[in-house]
Amino acid sequence: MIDFGKVLSERRQMKTMIARWFGLLLSLCLFIALATQVSAKEASMAFFPIDLDKDGIPEFRIEASGWVADVTPSVTTDTYEHAVYTHYQYKKGGLSFRLTLARMENGSVLYFVQHTASGRAVSIPLRILAFDPTVVKTAQLSAVPTKTWKQSSYIPPVFSSALYVDGERLFYRIGQAEAYAPLGYTVYKQIREKEQPIKHAQAANGHTFSLVLNADAKTEAVTWGMLGNQPLIRWDNEQAAAKAALLELDKDKKLREDGAYYPNESTYRPYAPGSFYRNPANGDGLHALSFLSTEENGAFFVNLATHLAYAAVKNQNKEGYWETQPRSEWLNKEYKIGYKYMDNRRNADNATFLLRFTQAMPDAAVQHALRKWNAYLTRYIAMHGMKIGEYGVFVPDYVGSAETKRTHTSLNHLVAIMNYLYEAYLRDQDEEKRELGNKLLAGIKATQELWVMPNHNLYYALYPNFTPHPYPDYLDLTRNDLLLSQYFLTRIQGEPDPVLQYLIDNKNKWLDSQQ
Repeated sequence: MIDFGKVLSERRQMKTMIARWFGLLLSLCLFIALATQVSAKEASMAFFPIDLDKDGIPEFRIEASGWVADVTPSVTTDTYEHAVYTHYQYKKGGLSFRLTLARMENGSVLYFVQHTASGRAVSIPLRILAFDPTVVKTAQLSAVPTKTWKQSSYIPPVFSSALYVDGERLFYRIGQAEAYAPLGYTVYKQIREKEQPIKHAQAANGHTFSLVLNADAKTEAVTWGMLGNQPLIRWDNEQAAAKAALLELDKDKKLREDGAYYPNESTYRPYAPGSFYRNPANGDGLHALSFLSTEENGAFFVNLATHLAYAAVKNQNKEGYWETQPRSEWLNKEYKIGYKYMDNRRNADNATFLLRFTQAMPDAAVQHALRKWNAYLTRYIAMHGMKIGEYGVFVPDYVGSAETKRTHTSLNHLVAIMNYLYEAYLRDQDEEKRELGNKLLAGIKATQELWVMPNHNLYYALYPNFTPHPYPDYLDLTRNDLLLSQYFLTRIQGEPDPVLQYLIDNKNKWLDSQQ
């Protein structure tokens, strides 16, 4: 006899089991579909998750769409003591896309993007995702020359200059995608009409910044930014905020992977209005060194100084100095100096920056670069130095090719080289550096009266025949250089030098008369 109650119970159990299996199958299908959509999305772009604290959960993500999705990049790495640079290079036909991620010792990441195209115009959409939906403060630099911060508490939907964003967890700088025409010899003309503004969109989990990199046969596109999980600029520290405004490389200066670029001078070649050239002096790095405390000032300063130090390491030539690449028409006409010459003031400033950087943040690569520079400096003084008096030496401001005529000697250049030698001596007690510094000092002493003008101002420079150069001296740069010399000499010999004080006193008398 059939037990209908048992049959109905078994059928109910079967239906329940079938429903459960169907539910599992449906969930699996949905999961596969979602995974396929995600994979398809990622397959249409190159994407770079950025995990700052290395906990497996990215805080940022960079995405590049377009032709790069079909290319496997070559990946190379440069490892230094305080930063690791990872370069992703995509190439296809005449197209090139390069992303460099520089992971700093403090966890911050700088990104540098460059897109070039040798044929038709090609655009690459770029997105930067920040997984922190909060906005505590934003800041943008005002127009030069004031260089002050315009602060707010929201992110505009569209903007056209670098924006700093402070969230509750993440802190970052999103830079504009800029277009440039490469003119050669590190000179780039900005092509603003080919630049598109940044678009911003907010989601539940964060913010998306969309940029367009436009490139063609004559134009390349670049952008850079800074990503962190600690404040980049401590806005409540007025000195730090003001210094960051002066150092920000967005409007009157530019930052690229290979260093800082300054407005091109009209006497340089190649030249075009709105162009920039790579300045080897590294003044921005030098100024950043006084603000290295991240807790007090923010991570911007140590990140900038670190990047500029390693850019200088890579830019140093085989001879051991840093070239000024565009040709100066003035130097070419007067001394037959062409492209890629040595400017000893810019080199002294750069070497001083590296010397102080490695003192604050020891690094073998930077120390090696300084040894190369020291060896070059010794050869340069021996080869190009002109004997003055019994012991003194004058060195020319600039050195070019074999056809170059001997140039003038500017007081500020001469003192800057001397100061570097004395400061380096105080670091390592290398007697050769002190002796070289003493020779330059003796050269100044032997010509002390020749530097002073009748109105107590100082002459800018002396020609090799000791006649004054017609250029006016800087307002207070040379005086400040001489004050630094007195500081070093007091530490080395126990007292300042009376001849340098004579020059300082005359310059101060002239400065007082200008008030």
